[in-house]
Amino acid sequence: MASRLPALAPGALIVKAFNLAPAQAWRMAPPVFEGRPLGVPLCGDPAAVEVVAELVRDVGCTPLPAGDLGRAALLEATAAFAIGLWQAGFDARTAFVSG
Repeated sequence: MASRLPALAPGALIVKAFNLAPAQAWRMAPPVFEGRPLGVPLCGDPAAVEVVAELVRDVGCTPLPAGDLGRAALLEATAAFAIGLWQAGFDARTAFVSG
């Protein structure tokens, strides 16, 4: 979806962000889980990503610059995958744990 926006808004700087966390996470002030701030992946134009990164920090989260808008499709697919796990009653975070 994000890859279609440049054609609809020529010249606009577009950032894909805020789509992995469920709505209830945004009701927390700040969104902190197990003592760590929520990470918010950002895909888009680097200058625009930095502006959105400041907004992410302002709400108490950690910005995670994840590349250009071309990578937004990966972020959208990851969201669909994780949301499917949550809806099935699984803890999606366990699929992304690193050592």
